[in-house]
Amino acid sequence: MTDEQLRARLERLERVTSGSRDGYWERDLRADTSWYSPSFREMFGFAPDALPDDRRIVNARMHPDDMPEFLARYEQAIATLGRFSYELRYLDAQDQWRWVRGRGRVWAGDDGKPAFITGAISDVHAEKTAQQSLLALTRRFERAVDASAEGLFERVLGEPGLFMTDRYLELIGDRREDAPTEPEALGRRLHPDDHERFRQVVGDAMRAGRRWELDYRFRHGNGEYRWYRQRGRAERLPDGRTLITGMLADVHEQTLQRHELERTRTQLEALVAERTARLESALQLARERQIEAERANAAKSRFVAHMSHEIRTPLNGVLGMLELAQRVATLPDQQRYLETARRSGETLLQVINAVLDFSRVEAGRAELKPRPFDLVQALIATMRGVMPLTRERGVLLMFDWIGRDGQLIGDERALRQIATNLIGNAAKFTQRGYIGVVVEVTDAANGWLDVSLSVEDTGPGIPPERRAQVFDAFEQGDDSLAREHGGTGLGLAISRALALDMGGDIVLDSPPGGGARFTLKLRMQPGPDNQAPPPPRLRGTAWLVATTEGGGDWLSRRLRRLGWQVRLLPSLDQLLAASREQQPQLVLLSELALHAGLDLAPLRAALPRVPMHLLIRPDWHEPALEAQARRLGIGQAVAPLAPSALAALGEEIDAPAPLSAVTVTRPALAPVASRWRVGSEVLLVEDNPVNQLIGQEFLRTLGLAVRTATDGAQAIEACLERPPSLVLMDLQMPGMDGLEATRRLRLLQQAGRWPGAPIIALTAHAAATDRNACLAAGMDGVLTKPLALEALRQALLQWLGAEDNDR
Repeated sequence: MTDEQLRARLERLERVTSGSRDGYWERDLRADTSWYSPSFREMFGFAPDALPDDRRIVNARMHPDDMPEFLARYEQAIATLGRFSYELRYLDAQDQWRWVRGRGRVWAGDDGKPAFITGAISDVHAEKTAQQSLLALTRRFERAVDASAEGLFERVLGEPGLFMTDRYLELIGDRREDAPTEPEALGRRLHPDDHERFRQVVGDAMRAGRRWELDYRFRHGNGEYRWYRQRGRAERLPDGRTLITGMLADVHEQTLQRHELERTRTQLEALVAERTARLESALQLARERQIEAERANAAKSRFVAHMSHEIRTPLNGVLGMLELAQRVATLPDQQRYLETARRSGETLLQVINAVLDFSRVEAGRAELKPRPFDLVQALIATMRGVMPLTRERGVLLMFDWIGRDGQLIGDERALRQIATNLIGNAAKFTQRGYIGVVVEVTDAANGWLDVSLSVEDTGPGIPPERRAQVFDAFEQGDDSLAREHGGTGLGLAISRALALDMGGDIVLDSPPGGGARFTLKLRMQPGPDNQAPPPPRLRGTAWLVATTEGGGDWLSRRLRRLGWQVRLLPSLDQLLAASREQQPQLVLLSELALHAGLDLAPLRAALPRVPMHLLIRPDWHEPALEAQARRLGIGQAVAPLAPSALAALGEEIDAPAPLSAVTVTRPALAPVASRWRVGSEVLLVEDNPVNQLIGQEFLRTLGLAVRTATDGAQAIEACLERPPSLVLMDLQMPGMDGLEATRRLRLLQQAGRWPGAPIIALTAHAAATDRNACLAAGMDGVLTKPLALEALRQALLQWLGAEDNDR
């Protein structure tokens, strides 16, 4: 062969290897040299000069787990001058393992011994990866089949044989060599009652090529019939054959239980139908009884409302005439008798109000109207109303407020009623010691406030056997015939019902040593001006003259929280003695340290520039001492003190001078005449002669001109004849009632025939529905009988714009 022919042959071989996707290699066994084709390097992503023709470097990139098998076959081929093949993983240029398949052959030299070994490799990574994924999926499926409670089967329709898993054989109770594989043999083991249904369901599904599910009975290998559930599907193969695949589950116990449940359900349905018939009969009877009860309840409500009106009407006459008689009585005995009669009438009025309140609460008609209000002022007004009773007994009435101050959002009327009942209950049972009212307002979640109102007393306490019933209606702490205290036993029941309606509760604590503490707990929203108290600031020293240690301790705690250093002094003499040594920044004189004929001038002379206040009750009455205090620049602070009033004490330092910023003028003990607008005249519309007389005398006592009418028609005629400044309109009158008269007057006003005037209702009906009816008819306010002179004066002040002489 010429050189030209050899060169052409070599070029042809190079083209073949370059065009092939395989890689080639060769090793000269005698010279120990190796050669790798460019396609070998390209297969693994190496540049021509990146992988040298060095067997050690090339073989080092073989996977360690595949190297032993490759070398074994390599050496075996050399020893036998034979061929060999292999599969292994090779680390490519991106450091990724790739599967390759190789073939090799050993060539002998002229001496018959191994001289060369050559080979080729192919990239089979995708094929190998697919095989491994398929193997993993197959093994996963086999594990799932082994773990399943169902047995699998598969067959080709029309061909002999049936593939069954071991679980399938276990379910039907057969060994593999004994298991039926032909449709006829399987059909003979079906329960006769299920054979036709099985044939129809499975046959229809196979012909339509859809899935099926069927429960049937099949004879187990032990000879008994058991319930099985078969799910399967028919699939048409590409060659036209039908492949049937399915699963078998043993549902014998579940099926028997379901059949038993169905039998039980049938029995229960029959029993329920029977009981339902009886229940419908009972419900019909209950509905009839409910209607009767509702009628009785409505009749009771009407009776309570009617009797309230009928009792309040003459009671208005009794209390009104007693108040008028007191104003003209001159002898002390007459005054005492009339005062006793008036208080008895007021007690009767409280009983009537309690019965009405309980009736509304029991009927679920306690209408709550949340709006911003000042709880401090509401409590102070309530406590001041009870103070005269506690003063007579020498019982101290203490007050403390802890935490946030300002308005709260709630039903003021309900809160005042609860406070009145709790404080009044404590006052009724406490003969000595004190009654303490403590309010604590703290922050709660989501911007709400936790409000705790505690009323504690030093009374006899409540026996353990009575505590569970103390909130029940008509219950007393002492229900014996020898009990010292009266009452309806409704106050606590009403209070707790109102507390529950507001989302709170009232709890009782009565220690064994005596005394009781009722605590109202509510969660309320803060009003617009509610704010946390400012941190205390150093204010100096406050001297408090308190003849009783308990009363001084309560006020001292409040003063210390404001930043005062408090010194308690038991008498005025000790105050004068202490003033010779030092000067305080504030002096407070308890009412119990004051007496008629006391001269305050030495106190002012000893402490000329120190703010000084008399701490008095609203019913305290020492005109001469009060006048001297005003001349000396000594203020009067009426207990109990609101947080803001207490914080203002001591702010004035220039004395003697009127301390108007902190002086609280106590209310007048009796109403006095007022200056009304010139020409003010009241039209009193009242059909009851006694009430008409009382109303006339009250109005004349207040210095007002008055005309009268006895029914609605006369009221309209009187308004048109000479328009009054204000109309006091009774509701229940013969002929035309007050509501209709008001509606007609408002229509006349709209038509321009009457200039209009405030119309105030006078009614013995105290329900909220009555008040709403009055306002809806066009009235401007409501006054409830029995009518007190001071209450009438306050109402008229609002509408007639008078200026009080005593202000």
